[in-house]
Amino acid sequence: MFPTLLHLGDFRLATYGVLVAAGYLLGIGWLARNRERMGLGEETFWSLIYWLFAGALLGGKLLYLGVEWRALVSGALHPIRDLRYGFVFFGGVAGSMVAGAVWCRRNGASFAKLSDFFAPALAMGHALGRLGCLAAGCCGGRPTGLPWGVAFNHPEALVSPHLAGVPLHPFPLYESAANIGAAWACSVVLARVEAGRLRPGSGWAAYLGLYGAARFCLETFRGDDRGQGVLGLSPSQAVGALAMAGAAWWWVQRSKP
Repeated sequence: MFPTLLHLGDFRLATYGVLVAAGYLLGIGWLARNRERMGLGEETFWSLIYWLFAGALLGGKLLYLGVEWRALVSGALHPIRDLRYGFVFFGGVAGSMVAGAVWCRRNGASFAKLSDFFAPALAMGHALGRLGCLAAGCCGGRPTGLPWGVAFNHPEALVSPHLAGVPLHPFPLYESAANIGAAWACSVVLARVEAGRLRPGSGWAAYLGLYGAARFCLETFRGDDRGQGVLGLSPSQAVGALAMAGAAWWWVQRSKP
């Protein structure tokens, strides 16, 4: 693949970082175009974006440290020195939810209403950002004999050494496709919320349920180290199951007369 997009002397521009940044810009750009539908002024909109971004970074890092607590205790992982490495997506979602809830409370805004807009934005941005994982050779899949298996031969690829050159399930592509589907579904739900056919918050609940289900299933194709599991499930599968349960609970509660 292409771990390095640009190499000039000692300067290296990682393809992963470019695509992740592009994913953020795609999601934020879509939200900015729909800012008036969200009922936000420009200054308040960017204030919310900064809060959510900070919450996502903090939550993603904290969950990573929680999953890798053994490496943290042994000293193999340093919380400050290795700050730029290791973020867990579900932790970022949880952190942004907490930050968003605090922001909404401070600014008198509706968390449920705003979250319906962030659902498709997050899914479409994540779909693009996951391509960075494919370029870097991280988040690799299990070995496969299927014709669409991907082999990572680049010396800079982050795939496990024993899997280098072995055809693997292209897990990032699977997840990217799942996110594209979730973005479309959440956009449909958002339109129904705005038409008064569904209650505010339905879009976010749909996103949590859809992505949780997708991640729960797709994790079976992962071939890299996923950290200490819970009841035979990887950490992401366990959180995915919780996300599905939370979404189901929300729909049941909202459907009551």
